[in-house]
Amino acid sequence: MASTSGISASTNFDIDAIVSSLMTVEQRPAVLLSEQKTSYQSKISAYSTLQSSLSTFQTALANLASGSKFKVQAATSGNSDIFTATSNGNATVSNYAIKVGQLAQSHKIATSSFADTKAAVGTGAMTITLGNYDAVSNTFTANPEKAAKSITITAANNSLAGIRDAINAGDMGVTASIVNDGVNGGKLVLTSKESGAVNSIRVSVADADGDNTDMSGLSSLAYDPTAGAGAGKNLTELQAAKNAQINVDGIDVESASNVVTGVLEGITLNLFKTSADSVSLDVTKDTDKITEAVNAFVKAFNDFNTTVRNLTKFDESTTDVTKKKSGVLLGDATARSISTQIRGMLAQTVSSGGEFTSLSQIGVTFQRDGSLAVDSTKLKNAVETNFDDIAKLFIATGASGDTDISFAGTGSKTQSGSYAVNITQAATKATLTGNAGPDLNIVAGVNDTLDMKIGDRTYNLTIPAGNYASAEALAASLQSQFVGAGLGTEVSVEGGMLKLTAASYGSDNLLEVTGGTSSLFGNSPLYQAGLDVAGTINGAAATGRGQILTAAEPGNAAQGLMLLVQGNVTGDRGLVNVSVGYASQLNNLIKEMVSDTGILAAKTEGINDSIKRLTKQEENLQVRLTAIEARYRSQFVALDALMTQMQNTQSYLTQQLAAISANN
Repeated sequence: MASTSGISASTNFDIDAIVSSLMTVEQRPAVLLSEQKTSYQSKISAYSTLQSSLSTFQTALANLASGSKFKVQAATSGNSDIFTATSNGNATVSNYAIKVGQLAQSHKIATSSFADTKAAVGTGAMTITLGNYDAVSNTFTANPEKAAKSITITAANNSLAGIRDAINAGDMGVTASIVNDGVNGGKLVLTSKESGAVNSIRVSVADADGDNTDMSGLSSLAYDPTAGAGAGKNLTELQAAKNAQINVDGIDVESASNVVTGVLEGITLNLFKTSADSVSLDVTKDTDKITEAVNAFVKAFNDFNTTVRNLTKFDESTTDVTKKKSGVLLGDATARSISTQIRGMLAQTVSSGGEFTSLSQIGVTFQRDGSLAVDSTKLKNAVETNFDDIAKLFIATGASGDTDISFAGTGSKTQSGSYAVNITQAATKATLTGNAGPDLNIVAGVNDTLDMKIGDRTYNLTIPAGNYASAEALAASLQSQFVGAGLGTEVSVEGGMLKLTAASYGSDNLLEVTGGTSSLFGNSPLYQAGLDVAGTINGAAATGRGQILTAAEPGNAAQGLMLLVQGNVTGDRGLVNVSVGYASQLNNLIKEMVSDTGILAAKTEGINDSIKRLTKQEENLQVRLTAIEARYRSQFVALDALMTQMQNTQSYLTQQLAAISANN
């Protein structure tokens, strides 16, 4: 039998070598497909590198475009042991004299000593209220921004340690701890979490023994600053609640916190010690931070430029094509388009509304290798002479002659320009007004609950029990519950009825009573839905959401411009002048490039489709090559068999002829 592989013993045919040589030729299309796939995969990797570089560049641009990098001021204290200060960039550049007369303190009270902190104290309920105690009038006024909190004390947690843990778990605006005096035992110490006179502590007790103010049972923990010692004022004050007291340029100011804001616009003071004399505060422009911001912009671009150059470079070091190490994206139209768009944007001028309209005016110029360089002397001079105009060259800004209309942002399509604004509908807040006066007698477990849907969330509120003197008093109590739930909903009284007003403007802020046992709003309260602002920007209909009006018309130069429209005046509202600086423009451009629908995503998707197509072609070709190889082997096996047969015939004939010759 003829061999199907290896070297034939009879014919000396090397079938494997012959078939392998033939298949090398046949497999050339497969090699070309594999090389094409490898090239595509290299491009995908290169595009991924390019996208990563663009994303890094875009992140840097987003930080610059926000404007915070350019709102830089230095706030320097003359004595940092007394206070330090920071500026948000909106402060007035000036010098101030500040004297710290008193630091803010948190209220701190303590019980008498308990020999055994695990022994039972008493059962019942405890309510902690934060507010302001006036020693002159001996009155306590609850803090309207801090809802009173209650906990139940049972046999399971009625020890001093258990009560401490229950208070801490109840998020009651105070911290509870036990301090052992080393002689008489442990004392429960309550400290308000926030400082200031408005955060004094009052502890009310509903003692299971029926007496809520004596020194026995749970009422031994009662503390009413207006009551007598041992008759409701059963804890000792360790530290009074105090406001910080400072004097700014001769004006006395108080603050509940030692972190003082709002006294000087844009300035936050951090108080540490009192001072006998005034300490200076200097607010100046921080020119170093502006220089850092510009250099950060240049570095971000240069990092991107280096990546693009490496991906698209031409290797001139050799003429041997097989040894060239050119960039994977050499000659690639997509990479060229991205680079051209970004460079073109940097080369053009911007209408900043300030002194500068180009990067070269502040010392930033292109170099021969496509990178940017900074002329530090020219930049320093620009910063020193036109500090505020540097920011306008980079960020998006807007200004309106109407005080009720302010710039809120731009989109990727927004262009610099002046745009007319017309308001056809002012934004309003949703309201819910009762159709009957509220029941002022709130009884626990009877009519003290209110279930509401506010926006897209539901809330279950419990109204403190009591016979309220007026609808206004009940409204104040209900307001505290809203504040405690983290809601900005406003509670008021209108015509003897309770009225709720949504915290925000617009149609999204639903107000609805969904249940509960209370009768606060009657059986058919009147709901008035909030309205979104409506109008036009640059002559085209805009989209409103709350008080934000956004230019949405495709192709309109103002597309994406967002304005905050306050007040209720309709009609023509004048012009808004918009400037879109370099960082803002590039941020929007690159954000679009690297998005899921951007140019790189589309290109990558196309290449992946090509790879799938090539893979399918490879699979089909492999099936064909397998059949070709089998055919070649079959043919050469048949040839080998034929050659063997012919050799055998030759040998036979030779023998016969030799025999005939011998007989003659």
